[in-house]
Amino acid sequence: MKILLTVLLSAFLVACAGTNPYGNASESYSTSEANQPMRVSTATVIDVQAVTIDSEGNFVGKFAGGLLGGIAGSSVGGGRGSAAAAVAGAVLGGIVGTKADALYNKANGVQVTVQMADGRVESIVQEVNPNAIFRIGDNVRVIESATSKTRVVQ
Repeated sequence: MKILLTVLLSAFLVACAGTNPYGNASESYSTSEANQPMRVSTATVIDVQAVTIDSEGNFVGKFAGGLLGGIAGSSVGGGRGSAAAAVAGAVLGGIVGTKADALYNKANGVQVTVQMADGRVESIVQEVNPNAIFRIGDNVRVIESATSKTRVVQ
């Protein structure tokens, strides 16, 4: 019952957000970046490379896998065998959880190398946005937030 209530409440809260009157969002900003001035520079794309963006060592998968493996292992046998199975299950679950977490926390990225209007060359890695495909020679804008997060936009 609690799970059903949680799912319904979550769905209700998501529905409250409403649609964006400007269309589908193509970029995400943190709350610390909102309402802050951002420096905008013009540039020309001189190179584009596909990259993979990996997570920063999230431990959630490892922890959850170990916990579930330990619980599953503890139900095997009895006495000392049960304790050994719980330890083995926790280790195996942690390994599987780590692998699953690594696969889940990868994103398609692009490394866009640009020549700024002042002649400097910069390379920015960001998640792929299917609505913004960069090509060599494109004129783009480079946006740097107050937190030094940099993006290339068309």
